[in-house]
Amino acid sequence: MSREEYAKARKAGEKAVRRALSEHRSPSLPVLDELLKDRKTAGEVPVGTLEIPLAMVSGTLTAGRQNAFACNFMPVMEEDSEFAGKWSRLYDSQIEEGIREPIIAYEYMKQFYVREGNKRVSVLKYLDVPSIEAQVTRVLPVRTQDRDVQVYYEFLEFYKAAPFYDITFSKPGSYRRFASLLGRTLSEPWPADLINTVRGAYFRFSTVFAEKGGSRLQITCGDAFLIYLLIYQFDSLLDSRRENIAKRLNRIWDELLVEENNEDAIALREVPEESRESSFLAGLLNRPPLFTEKKPLQAAFLYQGAVADSGWASDHDVGRIYLENSLEGIVRTFAYEKIDTDEACAGAMEDAVKRGADVVFTTSPALMSATLRAAIRWPAVRFFNCSVYVPHSAVHAYYAREYEAKFLMGALAAVYAADHRIGYLAEDPSYGTIASINAFAIGAGMIDPEAKIYLSWSGTRSGSWKEELEQQNLSVYCGADLSFAGWDQPEYGLCRRLDGGRSVSLASPVRNWGRFYERIVRQILHNSTDSPRKGQAVNDWWGMSAGVIDVNLSGQVSYYSRKMIDLFRQGLKAGTLDPFEGELRSQEGIVQAAGSPRLSGERIITMEWLNDNVAGAIPEFKDLNDESRKSVEVSGVRRGDL
Repeated sequence: MSREEYAKARKAGEKAVRRALSEHRSPSLPVLDELLKDRKTAGEVPVGTLEIPLAMVSGTLTAGRQNAFACNFMPVMEEDSEFAGKWSRLYDSQIEEGIREPIIAYEYMKQFYVREGNKRVSVLKYLDVPSIEAQVTRVLPVRTQDRDVQVYYEFLEFYKAAPFYDITFSKPGSYRRFASLLGRTLSEPWPADLINTVRGAYFRFSTVFAEKGGSRLQITCGDAFLIYLLIYQFDSLLDSRRENIAKRLNRIWDELLVEENNEDAIALREVPEESRESSFLAGLLNRPPLFTEKKPLQAAFLYQGAVADSGWASDHDVGRIYLENSLEGIVRTFAYEKIDTDEACAGAMEDAVKRGADVVFTTSPALMSATLRAAIRWPAVRFFNCSVYVPHSAVHAYYAREYEAKFLMGALAAVYAADHRIGYLAEDPSYGTIASINAFAIGAGMIDPEAKIYLSWSGTRSGSWKEELEQQNLSVYCGADLSFAGWDQPEYGLCRRLDGGRSVSLASPVRNWGRFYERIVRQILHNSTDSPRKGQAVNDWWGMSAGVIDVNLSGQVSYYSRKMIDLFRQGLKAGTLDPFEGELRSQEGIVQAAGSPRLSGERIITMEWLNDNVAGAIPEFKDLNDESRKSVEVSGVRRGDL
């Protein structure tokens, strides 16, 4: 009987060989010694004896047994060979009593290579056994900025807290986010019963994911698992039938396609679709309108803060009122304040849907997760989140190109900083923030080549940014973009410190959210806000040319400076001037050479370098306060230990 099973296993091996050759891949098992021949390593670490997923056992340590197996670990030796006899006896042993002796394997980058026990692995893989006991030694790669290496070292941090291999992610930050979704961290050990529960839940998910053809997607099952947990509760994997899990996967499949697209996942639209907007009235004449005075579009707005206390919430509420007035009779709006938790957001959105909302705007990146869950739950309602570079097809993201305003403010700062020293306060390293810092620094450097920008952060745990600015004794500084409730003086925007310590405002950024909302809603009325293609998210990122961002100059600014700012503003609007075209230099060296075109929108949003005239650094995730962490987790640069 076991000889017959060997014959079947050999046929599976021969089939794998033929397929590998047809796809121009090696038909043999990979060999770790050969893989590491031209690579430096950071040493070996004994891990101990543990249960490892057989799916991650991918090769052998040395080339000695390489030719006895196909690339899928199925045997290829003749059926009358000594090897076939040993394989068959191992098969009988497994069927009768189980293989109990652990194999000896080396792990490198979450793949296992067998030193002793290749035939045991082959037999268990043939029997579709999910795991095997192994005595493991870990080979560490040299730590670099390579994404795979960053993800691997994050896995090692995860492994210290939760020692199991089953789940593999492909992007930095995923292990930390996974832990956060389970209410855990990577700094404290997880209870053994939780680990077993997670492994069981993941196994259920992976089985359904495979049945639905998940292996055809260019993402890991772990990536899909993380997206599922962003939308559905972890407990749903424990108390739901597989049919329900399959239905939920159907609902979020477009989100998985966006994840698969990776670099092409986001359609970043830097200008409004003017051609469609200009034909708005013509479209209404050619077909019945979706919304009328008798049936107006209902738009709900959710603010994380209170309008009376938060400049950010107040700005968006002004935009809401502008929207309703500009499209009077066709659009009606209502708002929710102090939506500062996922639970509050879920409750407000459920109420909004019950009130007949056709579109919902959530005005903070921290509300994205709850917005995504609502968008999957109510697919007939359009959901928008005020964030940028967010890869979710069910939620349309929107944000202003704030770096353009900061570029103008940097140029103005250099005019008034007699000692060449300028302060800059940033909140957290959310997407777009680094671009604003660098645009400010470039604008200052264009006016004063000796300008130096001293960077502080308000979103860190230390909270000492005021002290840092005071210690630098800076006469000109760029403070918070908006005023905060309880402040006794307007220390926001670009400020100049006068004799006696009093500060006066020179300039501040102005966001015209009303114009933004009007244009978005006009597109909805004309039914033109859908994704350009399946599996792609839409992010609107508009600037001065769309009238959604500008700079307000105070009476303290001279006529000549106003003229300079106006010239720069016209260049930004016309596209003939941009801080990120031509030669760019970071703290580490040249980013691009003179004569180079403007950086792409994606590179501007996600930049992780600081201009060469900036004194300071980008904070690590562990140094951020809780509120900043929420924003950065959703839409932020991935630094170090994120």
